[in-house]
Amino acid sequence: MSVLKVGLIGCGNVVSYGHRPALTSLADVELVALADVTEARRKIGQEWFGLADENLYADYREVLARPDVQAVAITVPQQYRREVVTAALQAGKHVLSEKPIADSPQIADELIKLAEARGLTFGMVHNYVFLPEYRQIKALISGGTIGELRVLTMQYLGVIDYPGAADYKPDWRHTMAAGGGVLTDMIHAVYLAEWLFGVPAQQVMAFVDAPTYSQGEPVVEDLALLQIAFPKGYATIHMGWGQGVGGVDVSGSEGHLRMRYEQYQTSGFNQPAELYSVRNWERSDHTLDNLPTHLENIGRSFTQIWADFKEAVESKRPTIMPASAGARALELTLGAYLSGVTGQVVTLPLAKDHPVYQSGIHGIAEIAPWQSSRTKDAGLFGLR
Repeated sequence: MSVLKVGLIGCGNVVSYGHRPALTSLADVELVALADVTEARRKIGQEWFGLADENLYADYREVLARPDVQAVAITVPQQYRREVVTAALQAGKHVLSEKPIADSPQIADELIKLAEARGLTFGMVHNYVFLPEYRQIKALISGGTIGELRVLTMQYLGVIDYPGAADYKPDWRHTMAAGGGVLTDMIHAVYLAEWLFGVPAQQVMAFVDAPTYSQGEPVVEDLALLQIAFPKGYATIHMGWGQGVGGVDVSGSEGHLRMRYEQYQTSGFNQPAELYSVRNWERSDHTLDNLPTHLENIGRSFTQIWADFKEAVESKRPTIMPASAGARALELTLGAYLSGVTGQVVTLPLAKDHPVYQSGIHGIAEIAPWQSSRTKDAGLFGLR
């Protein structure tokens, strides 16, 4: 059995509940080096993975310089990903990156082309595709349980606003450096919509606002309401930090599916309470293959992402969620922000000379806003 030797760049909270269980349970994937800019996080990572002092680094370039490192997991905030991913690919390392892929579609395209030119695997940590409830929904749709998929409604209005690592910058997700607010933070719903339809989105329209901030002036959104057009159907994503509605509803030509979570929470923060389909107005309940806690379920999804990544590296095939999927999810998210500013339906993909394609949310300040834009009124994305 061959073993994939891995370096970890960034040791934030996502490592604790995601990468840690994966990298400590897979027999054929071994973490051999770790880099983080803060000594406290390096020490935490050392304890988690049992690394010797000589395998801990303040500078990620020292991880990339190690000949035994074949691949790297990149979990640094997205404002640093261009630099780190570029350096990793130039060093000949395969890359598994946290989401979103980059600050802008232009940077994402640049990184994807570099990986292709170097013949390297570049995968995304889009781990929700391995959550059992979504795999079951995908199987039910593919099996024709509700006929042809028509409308997907994803309620993510109960996203918990967890702070970042205290040893770094706990509030970084509420800054322009995050590339967006709650929709960027929980971009899971965006890539899941495309995955469930099986084709890229063509259009998006949205309202994007920040009505519930209690302190200070917001710079990114805490509420995003999207409608997305696919070639043969539509998706609605309602996303917000708070205690709103959670769950998924899927309408087809011959029936519908419904999924709800324990304690009325949102996907990713608890276990599903029920999943059922209705056809000819008769209900059928579907068994969910769950672990005892949602954190163990999340950990298992990361383990499956890593197992798929390792197999993709060996067989030279794309991962189940390649970088191209990350680029499309980023562009759809930014298209929603653009729609909120302009009050218009945004066609995808964005033109390559568009300011938002080139600069992400930093390009929004160059766009003439709709007079009645709630996004503008909230002063988001530099529109004050």
